[in-house]
Amino acid sequence: MNVPQPSLSPATPDLGSRVLYMVLFAVVFWLLCWTLAVTAIVQLVLRLLNGRPNPDLTRFGASLARYARQVIEFLTFVTETTPFPFATWPVEG
Repeated sequence: MNVPQPSLSPATPDLGSRVLYMVLFAVVFWLLCWTLAVTAIVQLVLRLLNGRPNPDLTRFGASLARYARQVIEFLTFVTETTPFPFATWPVEG
């Protein structure tokens, strides 16, 4: 298992602004979980009706997973890089 190592940027922001960003991204993560739940339910219904998953929802789910990883890594101090909207949306890769 590949565990990311903490990476500190050259200019580490002060803890006060970090706490504000963490509160913001905790709320974002809460919304992300609800979005994931709705996406999974819609994908399940579409799979039951069509016999196959929707490719657009599959791509959206993968993108959402990459974003969730960025948010989690920021909240757990793995990285100092703030996720979207302060950075670009994570791309496939």
